[in-house]
Formats: sequence, C-alpha cells, structure tokens
Amino acid sequence: MAFSEFRRASLADQAAEALREFIRQGAWSEVLPGEHELARRLSISRPTVRAALARLAEDGYIKISKGCRTRLCAKGQVNLSSAPPTVCLIVPSPRESQGFGAHPLLMEMRAQFAVQGIGWEEVFDRTLGGRQPESRLASIVNGRRHVCWLLIGASVTIQRWFQQAKVPTLVLGSCHQGVELPSVDVNYYAIGWHAAGCIAKNGHERVALVLPHQPLAGDLACVKGLTEYIQQQKKPVTVSEVPAGPNRTGLLSNLERLLKKPDPPTAVFCIHVAHVLMVLVYLLRMGLRVPEDISLLCRETQASLDLGLPEVTRYRSPIIKQAHHAVRIAQSLLAGHHVTTVPNLIMPAFVPGETLSLRRPTHPATTGAASASAAG
Repeated sequence: MAFSEFRRASLADQAAEALREFIRQGAWSEVLPGEHELARRLSISRPTVRAALARLAEDGYIKISKGCRTRLCAKGQVNLSSAPPTVCLIVPSPRESQGFGAHPLLMEMRAQFAVQGIGWEEVFDRTLGGRQPESRLASIVNGRRHVCWLLIGASVTIQRWFQQAKVPTLVLGSCHQGVELPSVDVNYYAIGWHAAGCIAKNGHERVALVLPHQPLAGDLACVKGLTEYIQQQKKPVTVSEVPAGPNRTGLLSNLERLLKKPDPPTAVFCIHVAHVLMVLVYLLRMGLRVPEDISLLCRETQASLDLGLPEVTRYRSPIIKQAHHAVRIAQSLLAGHHVTTVPNLIMPAFVPGETLSLRRPTHPATTGAASASAAG
C-alpha cells in the first residue's frame, strides 16, 4: 500500500462512526432524530451531519427520503433486548457553568456503572432551563431504549415531564412538591434542623439566610427544617432571607443593607458553597472577625473549603454511600423492576470548622470599623 493511500478520517467519517455505534447500541428503534438534534448531540454542524448520514445511507444502515424522517434499514435494525443498558445524565445548564465535570458524586457513580458494564451519557443543555423545555426533552428521550434518565438540578417542569413520560428516571436530588419519582439525596431537612439548633444553642437571635437565585427542592427542604426548628423554640430567633440574585453584586448589596441595620445578624447561614466563600471574604474585608463578631455556616462543602482559613463550619455528604444507593436504584429501573418513590435520604456529616461560636456582645469599636469599611 502506498503512503498516499493513508488519509486522516474526516469529521464526517467520525460522525458516521459515532452514529453507527448509536445504532448498534439500539439508541433508536425505527427513525433517527432530526438533523438539528443530531448536530446538537454530536456538537457538529448540520452539513457535517448530512454528510455523515449520506455515508450511513451508502452502507445500507438508513434510508433518507426528502420530507420524511430518516428511517433505519434492516441492516441497522438491532435486537433491542440485547442493547447494552445506559444511564443518561440530564443537566439543564452548560457544562462549564456548574463544574459538573469534577462533581465527586457523578465521578463515583460513573466509576461504579463502568464496573457493572452500564454505559454513561451526558446531556448539558441550557435551553432546558427555560420555561417550556418539553419539546426539547421529547427530542432527547423519544425512541431511546434501555436508558435510565438521571436528573440533577432539574426544575419542577422537567421532573413533571419525566413523571408523565413514564420512562425509567432517577432524581439525583429531591423531588419538587407533587412530583413522585425515585430519588436519592442528602437529608437537607435534617441539615436545616441541625444548623438551626447549633445557631440557637450558641445564643444567636438574628440570622441571615443566604438563598440561591432559583432554589431547588433540596434548598427548600433545608429552609423548612431551619424554620420549623426555630418555630418550636421559646426564645425567639429572627431569620432574614438574603436573596443571592443572579450575580454576586446582588448578594453583597443585600447583605450590606442587612448588616447596616441597628440590630444586624450575628450569624449567616449559606445554602451553597459559592455564596459562603463570597460572604466570608466580604465579612473579612468589612473588618468583621469570623467567628468572634459574626458566625458563618454552610449547608454543603467542597474541596476548596478544606483549605480555607478560617475553616468554614459546614456539612459533608457521604459520597460513596450516596452513589451506591443511586447505582442500585438505576440498576433496578433498567431491569424493569418497580422502585418506590419514597425519597432515599442520606444523613450528612457535620464538620464543626472554625466559623461558629457563642454570640458575644458587639464591641462599639468593631461596629464602627465595620460601618466605616462598608461606607468606603
């Protein structure tokens, strides 16, 4: 063979091979998705998709008819019962915006699925975060077999769609009110209850609660645990909600207004790690000592908090246990077994850290320095 006969595989050739693999795995039973969907799924242009489909038609895998859906030919038909099982992660946001690539729970689950011979796919799509994601969800899900759909960060609209579609679905998180799907999550209600107890027992009577811009079901469960504990206490504790807003400017301005009041909060409880890091830096820049002047807690943790000074008081999820429960449920769903919709809630571990202490009387000098810093 002459060297001139060697050539690098074109993008269309690579796309064609990817489509052949989808077909061999039984991704589609009779018809293929449209060009727009295939281009989105393969992250290539429509002309490249068209060229790849032409190669499959030449090989006898598909039949292309103008004005009609692309159909599988006999060569492309597979025994669906022999198609390998797959789990597909659905995330209603871009991959880069949430850092899901290094999400410890997803990494552990992916490893456990690989050991079990179960495939793994991911769909990161910001359009699913819109008000009407139904048509997009239908284009992703329809025609797929032997797939268990994993939902993370899903809105109530997305969860309801999967419930009505009656396809194997597992929520990695908490179900919204009125949604009945199998789910695995940390017991965020228990975190809220325990955090409220720690705050009250340390003598804090005014608490700032930093909430995400769009709270998910687990966030709301945590708030419920916090408020229900406080409501049962004889000594009143005031909770002031601080909306984080879509950017840090909104969060910090809301917190600044609260801290400038005559009776400012003496403790801050953040739902998300990103917020607690911003709040910690902001409080220190204002001249407030943490925890001497104001205490700080967070509902969750990540590796960056392990290296922080002072170490933030927080809660740690048992990743291995959480992943094991999720993989076991997904296997049952893929096998066609009935799975209860009673939430599988995993208890977290409390990390005492260094940012929670007894409330101390506010020193006039400290207050003045903080006010001056805030004004500057």
